[in-house]
Amino acid sequence: MKAVDSNMEFRILEAAEKLFIEQGFAKTSTGQIAKLAGCNQALVHYYYRTKDNLFEKIFEEKKRMIVANILTPGLTEGTIDEKMTTLVGLHFDFLRANPKLLSFVLNEIWSNPERLKPLVDKLKYYPQPVITQLDTELKKEAGKGNIHPISGIDLLLTIISLNVAPFLMKPVMQMVLNLSDKEMEQILEQRKKEVVETVLSRLRK
Repeated sequence: MKAVDSNMEFRILEAAEKLFIEQGFAKTSTGQIAKLAGCNQALVHYYYRTKDNLFEKIFEEKKRMIVANILTPGLTEGTIDEKMTTLVGLHFDFLRANPKLLSFVLNEIWSNPERLKPLVDKLKYYPQPVITQLDTELKKEAGKGNIHPISGIDLLLTIISLNVAPFLMKPVMQMVLNLSDKEMEQILEQRKKEVVETVLSRLRK
């Protein structure tokens, strides 16, 4: 079969990503993907063979994005307060820039637990260098008497849990409190500051 458009493969992938994230795997059909991409179903099957193959390509990329962001400490030059502010902010801003990403990955894992194993397998290769870097930094600061002792994994888990919670709660909170998008953004910005302050309060002597 001859390609109709040199960009069609990307357009199909882009359309599938949008639909999978908004609707999930089960509710998305190749017909819907083809319609949104502006092609026929035959081209979807030509480039990706099955809906499962297309989904796995997207799901794998989204898992990689989340894992890479969570496990990249982004420690910069400066004081421990400045480093922790940067670390919290990078993760929080990633979640805010990808509001549906977290729920998409979690929903697909819950609906199909088999998808959890590849994620766990990938995680095995990433955490140790990050945790080692955090441990080194934290031990150095604790040794100087600048912070209370805390392990790198405890700090990482604290930051992730504090940052993730408002984004998982966002749809319900916005509906129940009847918040506009602008009001919700103001709340999230304030929440980001609160997370930073909570983390710093835990560290401060």
